[in-house]
Amino acid sequence: MKQKWIIILFAAVFAISVAVGLGVRANLNSDRQAYASSPESSASELTLPPPQSENVPDETLPPEPAISEPPSEPEPEPVFPEQVAQPEPLGTVRICVGGDTSIDAEFADFAKLKGVDYPWLEISELMNAADISVVNLETCVSERGVSEKKEGYGFRTPPEMLDGFKNAGIDAVNLANNHVRDFGYDALLDTFSNLDERDISYFGSGKNADEAAGLKIFEVNGVRVGFTGANRVYLTADCAASADRAGVNMIGDVGSDSALLYIEKLREYDAMCDVLIVFLHAGTEEVFDVTSYQKDMARAFIDAGADIVVGGHSHTLQPIEFYNGKPIIYSIGNLIFWHIDDDIDGLTAVFDITVDKNGFAGLRLHPLFIKNYKVYYLSDGEGNYPDRYRQIIKLMNDLCEPYDIWFDGEGNLLRGIPEGILEARRAQREQEARTEAAE
Repeated sequence: MKQKWIIILFAAVFAISVAVGLGVRANLNSDRQAYASSPESSASELTLPPPQSENVPDETLPPEPAISEPPSEPEPEPVFPEQVAQPEPLGTVRICVGGDTSIDAEFADFAKLKGVDYPWLEISELMNAADISVVNLETCVSERGVSEKKEGYGFRTPPEMLDGFKNAGIDAVNLANNHVRDFGYDALLDTFSNLDERDISYFGSGKNADEAAGLKIFEVNGVRVGFTGANRVYLTADCAASADRAGVNMIGDVGSDSALLYIEKLREYDAMCDVLIVFLHAGTEEVFDVTSYQKDMARAFIDAGADIVVGGHSHTLQPIEFYNGKPIIYSIGNLIFWHIDDDIDGLTAVFDITVDKNGFAGLRLHPLFIKNYKVYYLSDGEGNYPDRYRQIIKLMNDLCEPYDIWFDGEGNLLRGIPEGILEARRAQREQEARTEAAE
């Protein structure tokens, strides 16, 4: 009985399923016919896209951009002080400048007897160690001519003595002075040719006016150093260089046509070199004081572009001052000259100057003393004439104190007198004055 009811129930469920399926199919066919007869439908059969799988990309859509991680910055390497780029150091040039030099008369006799190097023996190492060494050649170099000066004041150096200059490391000489024409025009021309033979440069005199007032340039360690010179000491008109005649570069006082013309040349020279050094032969002989016209002329040269002015003619040391930050050495005294063994002309020095592209960088004084027809290199303590050494340092400090310049015990120039020294010097002078008054 139970099986019979199960069969009846199964048959009823099957009949109901068939009826439902036939109804769904009839409705689907009705919808298709309605779509086919609608005006929006196409004459072709609608094609539906195949069902998409989650793992298959839909090529009808633009691909999504790939997502990538931003590039990682490399870790900076540690920088040590020695790896940091440093500015290139300025090239420096060492220039040794010596004063009036004239190896004639007894000086020449001793040099012939003992050798052309004899007058230079004590300073040859110093001058050769410099990049450029320059002296004032206060003489003609010739065997010709007759003296144009009164007896005893005409200087003539035998040509072979220039071999001693060369061996001592002298690179150039200043000829802007009042003695290069002492034995006449032909002796002046001989001076040029004798210097040329030994490859020693010269400036301040020349075969014509342009050469006499010209510029000699040395390039050392990337620094262009120029030298030029002018003579303010009186000479007869025929001694001056002209357009077609050899002679000296002679100028008058500041404001004169010749001085103004030379000053204009200095403005041009300033643009042609890094450091411009001008030699000025001027002043009064045998004195330590500076004349007003020396100051006016030297300062005018600085205003025109000179970086250093080097003076001569007095045969004595004179003070140094800084004008607009640039040094004026009013007189460098003698070097190898006929004044010997005295406390005026015999006290001298080599001026050891350092420059770079910015101009003056430093100065050291090397005290010297002229004796026995040669020049002696002095030193403090043990060595040659220590009392003379200290005498020269003291002399330069006395001369330079009004200009706030001081030389230490080793001869180094200091801008500004060290604390306590000025007060001590004033007290010493006051005591000396009281002692003198009491006597």
